Amino acid sequence: MSCPFKHLAATSASPPSPTGVADKTALLNKLVVFMQRSADAAFLLDAEGTIIFRNKAAQLMFLTNVNQMNFCSLFSSTRGDCWDSLARNLQAGDPSSHDVTVIDEKDGSALGFRVSLVKLSPEMMGDEDTNNDVFACAYVTPAHDHENTSSSSSRGPLGKVDSMDRCIHKIIEDVSDHYEGHMKDVVEACGDPMFSVFEDGTIGTANGYGAHMFGYSQEELSEMNISSICPVVRDIQKIAQCMNGSAMKHHEQKTTALHKSGRSFNVDMCLSLNNSFAGSEEPVYFAHFKDLSAFEDHETELEHKDNLCQAMCNASFDPMFSIDQTGTILVVNDAACSMFGYSREEFINNNISMICNEKDSQSHDKYMERYLRTGKRRVIGIKRPLVARRKDGSEFHIELGVSEVNLPDGKKVFCGYVRDRTQERLDKQMIRRRDAVIKDEFFTPKKEDVRGAMKRNLERATQ
Repeated sequence: MSCPFKHLAATSASPPSPTGVADKTALLNKLVVFMQRSADAAFLLDAEGTIIFRNKAAQLMFLTNVNQMNFCSLFSSTRGDCWDSLARNLQAGDPSSHDVTVIDEKDGSALGFRVSLVKLSPEMMGDEDTNNDVFACAYVTPAHDHENTSSSSSRGPLGKVDSMDRCIHKIIEDVSDHYEGHMKDVVEACGDPMFSVFEDGTIGTANGYGAHMFGYSQEELSEMNISSICPVVRDIQKIAQCMNGSAMKHHEQKTTALHKSGRSFNVDMCLSLNNSFAGSEEPVYFAHFKDLSAFEDHETELEHKDNLCQAMCNASFDPMFSIDQTGTILVVNDAACSMFGYSREEFINNNISMICNEKDSQSHDKYMERYLRTGKRRVIGIKRPLVARRKDGSEFHIELGVSEVNLPDGKKVFCGYVRDRTQERLDKQMIRRRDAVIKDEFFTPKKEDVRGAMKRNLERATQ
C-alpha cells in the first residue's frame, strides 16, 4: 500500500473561505487550543507532509513520538509520491476525507481509519517573516466511527460539520466559549464588584457583587457599555495608552458611578489590562470597583463626633489640652488659644513643651518617659502650681490638673486643664497689703504719743 490516499477523492464541497480573521498567529493559537482539547487525533503538517504538531489524542492513538515524521508513514512503510499527490490536490478551505485500511504485518489484521485533510487558508498559514511553515491540518479517527454514515453524506475533518470552513468557525466559537467561561470564572471569584471589558468598552461578564452595586442583573450588564455605569471610562483606549506607559499596567481613579435608579455615588475604580488571556491575544480589561459611600458616611460620622467634641471643649471657660504619650498636642480649645496667644493650627501636632517655661520645657519629655516607665504619679490627679509661657515669651503662674485616659490599643492620652493664677496672686497681694495697713494704723504707736507718755511718767516721778 504505497499510497493509501491516491485512489480516493474528496468528499466535501468548498464553501467560502473564512473572513474577518486578520491575525494569523491569534487564529492559529485558537486552532492549536481546540486541537489539544479534541478527543480525535489531530495533526498540523508542513508543506512536505512532516508532522510539526500532534495533540494528546494522536499520541495515545499511535503510542509513539510522531513529531518530525512524515504523515503518510503512519499508514504506509514507504512514502513514495503519496504526500506529493495529496498536497497537489488539496485546496484551502476544501477538506478531503479518505478511508484507509492498514494491514498489520504480524497477524494480518486490518485496521480502518478515516483521514481528513485540509489545506489551511492564507489567513492561517505563516510566511517567511514569521518563520511559520504550517501548511495543512489532518484529523484521524477509527473507521468504525463512520460505519453508520451514508457514503453520499459529506463530512469534514471532525465528522461533525459539512466543511473545514465551518470547522474553523466551530473552532473559533468553541475556543471563544472556553475563553468567556474562563473569564467568567475569574470575575465571579473576585470578592469585589468586577467586570471584564472588551476593547470597545462592552462589558463581557459581571459578577454578582457588581450587579448588586449598580442595581442591574448580570444579563443586563453583559449587554451594556462600561461608560453607562462609569462615565469616566468613555474612551477606554486613551486609558490604555496611559497604562502602556506605566510599569504597573493598571489605572486607579476615584470617580462617580451611576446606579440603575439614576443615583450617582462615588467609587474607587481600578482598570487593569491583560494582553493575553486563555490563548487569545486580544486585549481584555478587568474593572474593579469599590463603593466609597460607606466610607464617606463613616468619615462624616467621625467628623460630626470630632466637631461635637471640639464644641464641648470650646464651651469650657478653662483652657484645655489633650496630648498623646509623646507630648504631641491632639486637641486644644479656644480658651487655651486665647490664654497663650497661639492659633489652633499652631498648637496641633506640636509638643506641649511650647507653653512650658525654660526649665520645664527642657525636662518635660524626660518627665513623660519616666512616668510611662515607672507608673509613678507626680502630676496626674494632683493640682499643681507651675509657671507657663505665652507666645510673646512672657511667663505667668498657672494651676495644672492632668487626667489620664487608657485607649483600647494600650496607649495613653492625657488631658490637661489650666487655670491662670495671675489674678489670684494679685488678689492675695492686695489682701496682704491691706492687712499691713490695718495693722500699722491700729497697732503701731505714734511718736507723739510716746513722747507724751514719757513726759507724764517723768512728772509723776518728780512729785
